[in-house]
Amino acid sequence: MTPPVFQQLQRAQLAYLRRPLAEHLPLGFDGERLAVYVELLYNKFDESLSACFPVLHSILEPIHWRALLKDFIAEHHCLSPYYRQIPDEFVLYLQNERRNQGDPPYLAELAHFEWIELVLSIAEAEAVVIELLTNEQLLQAVPVFAPVMRLLHYVWPVQQINRAYHAVEPPPAGTHILGFRDANEQVRLIALNPAAARLIQLLQSGLSGYEALRRIGETLNSQDPSALIPFGAGILADLHRQGAIIGIHPTHYEHST
Repeated sequence: MTPPVFQQLQRAQLAYLRRPLAEHLPLGFDGERLAVYVELLYNKFDESLSACFPVLHSILEPIHWRALLKDFIAEHHCLSPYYRQIPDEFVLYLQNERRNQGDPPYLAELAHFEWIELVLSIAEAEAVVIELLTNEQLLQAVPVFAPVMRLLHYVWPVQQINRAYHAVEPPPAGTHILGFRDANEQVRLIALNPAAARLIQLLQSGLSGYEALRRIGETLNSQDPSALIPFGAGILADLHRQGAIIGIHPTHYEHST
């Protein structure tokens, strides 16, 4: 069934706004007037994305940034109609659709790293109350993490990239980052070494501090698992101090010294 004429005109106009090529100018429309709407559309996307991705915006030359946004508008079909979710759609576009050899190799990861701060800041969760805990409690029980938290892994050192530093080679072990929202509603992004990231991953699966460290020792074929205890206790105490660990759950595991 052929859509009504006014819908055909709307679709033609929208198609032109996304790809403003002279040969695609809809019949009956004035090019100069449509150019105003083309620029308005671009400016709205630019306003949203430059605010959410300030580092990405700063490291790209203006002509590169503009071309990137114009390609995003032209090529990506947004799944959400909400203006506030344009950054979400932009990250999806960079991860799954963008293929441009002129882009920095870390483009998609840097965008995701900047976007995750927005995700953590607006996530709904109850207010956080942090329990006062000793190192032994953190080791004996199952640590409870902040309700708004993400354990992240990137190939590139995204937390270091800025206008003055463009990474040339990714680090051998990748980049591990713990992102969470603390009791003061502030988003924190903490760089981790691989061992600390593995420890947090095990703790999130429901293991106590001692159990997680024993599991790491088994993986490393450690002859003296107890040697990992000071290492693990230090990490747990630091995560608790910074507000990533807010409490504990009991466990039936008993540590034998």
